[in-house]
Amino acid sequence: MNEKQEFLGKIDLFKKVTPKALEGLAAEMNLVYFPDGHLIRDSSRSETSDDADLEGLYIIKSGAAKVTTSSERGEIEAVIAILREGNWFREISLIDGLPPSANVTSMSTMECFFLPRRAFLEALGENPEIAGSMLPRLGNRVRSADRWISQLL
Repeated sequence: MNEKQEFLGKIDLFKKVTPKALEGLAAEMNLVYFPDGHLIRDSSRSETSDDADLEGLYIIKSGAAKVTTSSERGEIEAVIAILREGNWFREISLIDGLPPSANVTSMSTMECFFLPRRAFLEALGENPEIAGSMLPRLGNRVRSADRWISQLL
């Protein structure tokens, strides 16, 4: 078992996936680095995005990041989550194919495994247990957003 495959097997999202499927996913992943303070933009609010060609799932190998969203005028920014090793981001864009809905900023030098959207969708079709692992997190995000909105009203 290689390092990528072993790492994936420890991530909640992929714990129920067979070793053979993990091997295939690991073969599709690349390691990417982000310096401290690097902003991975919410491309829905900008004309262009440096990260537009990087559609896929990011899984943090080391480091930390904060996920933020801002008001339409950019006056207010809310921290949605702090992510650490083993956490992933950009999963909503994987599912709906739309631009990311939040910004992710590295809080230290960060290493991430990057899984292209095409490879993720193929794996999802062959391993529906991935969706079962992803749904609780998506539900938590919706509930958190609901709480945040209700506090603003």
